Amino acid sequence: MPMITNCFYVRRIVTTRSEQKKQQILKAASILFCEQGYGVSMDAIALKAEVSKQTVYAHFKTKDDLFDTCIRAKCIDNQLDDSLLEDTRTIDIVLKEFVLRFQSMLLSEEACQTYRAAVSQSETHPQLAKVYLQAGPQATTEMLAEYLQVQHDNHVIQLSIPAQDAAMQLLLMAHGKVLYWAYLGQKIEDSEQQNRGYLEACVDMFLKGYSR
Repeated sequence: MPMITNCFYVRRIVTTRSEQKKQQILKAASILFCEQGYGVSMDAIALKAEVSKQTVYAHFKTKDDLFDTCIRAKCIDNQLDDSLLEDTRTIDIVLKEFVLRFQSMLLSEEACQTYRAAVSQSETHPQLAKVYLQAGPQATTEMLAEYLQVQHDNHVIQLSIPAQDAAMQLLLMAHGKVLYWAYLGQKIEDSEQQNRGYLEACVDMFLKGYSR
């Protein structure tokens, strides 16, 4: 029995170390992909992660696999929470708070870098850009669409188009000038109050268009 226990303990240590090295690789790769783009070498990633190149390939068979995992992880880390359906406040308050959090999340340096990394590979590795769309924008759109559909079913609003399309309308409006400028590494001089006013006006316009 002691031998079995000891074997289990050893396996657990090995697994823990293996997972730790995997996380080191992911962290290093995420930083380098964002800084240098997809062209960064696996040698550079191994050096940054302080592991051997062989260890990198033991966890990720190709650079595509590593990039794919990094993009998914970043999108998950930056996702908004899924508590929309549990929010019992009026729809205007819920949506105004949601678009503020949505834009704030997209404006984070990490989110901007993830977006640029995905776009940089859209022509040569379209499947990787697809990963970004599914794990990021699509997941957020589906979450908002579910909330809007419930509001429609409860006769709070009257959607004239599918909930998915309505959700996309609102999210695209919520991007605003500030976000497009940020994606190009530029800042605008609008104050926080001006930007909040813009986002709240977007929600007011949206709800007016789908009012009963």
